[in-house]
Amino acid sequence: MDNVHRKDPAVIIAFGALHRQDTVQTAPSVDSKISFDSLPTLSLGFEPERPTLPNPPDFPDGGLRAWSVVIGALLMSFATFGWVNSFGVFQTYYQKHTFQNYSASSIAWIGSIQYGLIFTPALFTGRLLDLGYYKGPLAISSVIYITALFLVAECKTYTQFILCQGAATGFFAGVLFGTCPAIVSHWFLTKRCQAFSVLAMGSSIGGTIFPILVQQLFDKVGFQWTIRITALILTLSVFAANLLLRPRLPPSNMKGGLFNWAAFKNPAFACCVIAYNVALLGLYVPLIYLDLSGQAAGLSSNFTFYLISIANCASLIGRLSSGILADRYGALNTLIPTTLIAGLMTLTWPFVTSHVAPLVVVTIIYGCTTGAFVSLIPSAPARLGGMNDAGRRIGMAITAMSFGAAGGPPLAGVIQTTSCGFKDVGLYSGGVIITACILLAITRRLALGKWTGKF
Repeated sequence: MDNVHRKDPAVIIAFGALHRQDTVQTAPSVDSKISFDSLPTLSLGFEPERPTLPNPPDFPDGGLRAWSVVIGALLMSFATFGWVNSFGVFQTYYQKHTFQNYSASSIAWIGSIQYGLIFTPALFTGRLLDLGYYKGPLAISSVIYITALFLVAECKTYTQFILCQGAATGFFAGVLFGTCPAIVSHWFLTKRCQAFSVLAMGSSIGGTIFPILVQQLFDKVGFQWTIRITALILTLSVFAANLLLRPRLPPSNMKGGLFNWAAFKNPAFACCVIAYNVALLGLYVPLIYLDLSGQAAGLSSNFTFYLISIANCASLIGRLSSGILADRYGALNTLIPTTLIAGLMTLTWPFVTSHVAPLVVVTIIYGCTTGAFVSLIPSAPARLGGMNDAGRRIGMAITAMSFGAAGGPPLAGVIQTTSCGFKDVGLYSGGVIITACILLAITRRLALGKWTGKF
């Protein structure tokens, strides 16, 4: 695999359309005839765009237009993943105010549905981009996403919160972000790693700013105006991203549907998908319960809500450094130890919640290692098969992850309610992350035929 492909682990989530830029070097020349007759008709109310096919080796790899696309992707990441990653502060608020009679597990379902559904559109968003349907779905999804955010302020019942804050914002956040990595790849080849590093910053910046902003606004203007103010900020970010994001490559109609079931005949790929699911059963648990667990241990609420921001800020280090390490040592060789450390920090977290300094240290290390995990998600699926189908394999793996992402936090909430504490929660979530680490090691063994080696 060439040097460009070895740098692809730096992409956060290359939803569904990664094969477009990885196979473009063997695409027809400008003078070749391209037939669009085979493109299926989709009842979306608009026609696919058909830009002129660029010269395959001619990637801008910089310049104002290319970097403006990256900034657009950063803004979209900020407005989607950055917002979803701040749910921990809502978990605490709902448990203390809005839903005092509900269990932690029931409340966690709101955030878990967000986490689960944000991964779900991975397959069809990339497929739509491949077929040339981009502006229409982006505009429609933006309107629905922003509308759902404003409607959260009007929610009164648990079901309404599940539908608006959980289902609608989670799913359409996934639709909005879904094609961003692939679009960025249209503009960069040799500097693709740098471009994805900038894109990765959006989620961490949003996850750092929003918990602090939301907590401060709760105290000053109340819940409804907190949602309206943050929704307005997200509206501006999404609008700017709509203006800046533009695909560069023309539509293509790759044969086959959304799924390639034959990929699961590869034991390494199947094991990798299972490992990702198992990891997400525990990976987001501390991010949701850090604030609440600190308050339960007697720490001031004026301090504990910062823990979510600290974790998200630290994840920026992991996101930026993991691509460099993976390029040198191998993606799984980087992912396995960082996942192991994340599991150990998750095991440790409930045992240091009453002490500020150790809790902050654990939170920082946890944030760094989880950031590395998220950044390296596409790496193994991309390598476990031909590059002409890499996007579809990545989409299948990420979509499958929605089950673990959705089920983990509520299960942790059940454990917390049953045990009346967070130590068992830490044992559960840390245990499943370490189990995932073992499965990743087995994936490497199946892929290489030996326990050691660069992969």
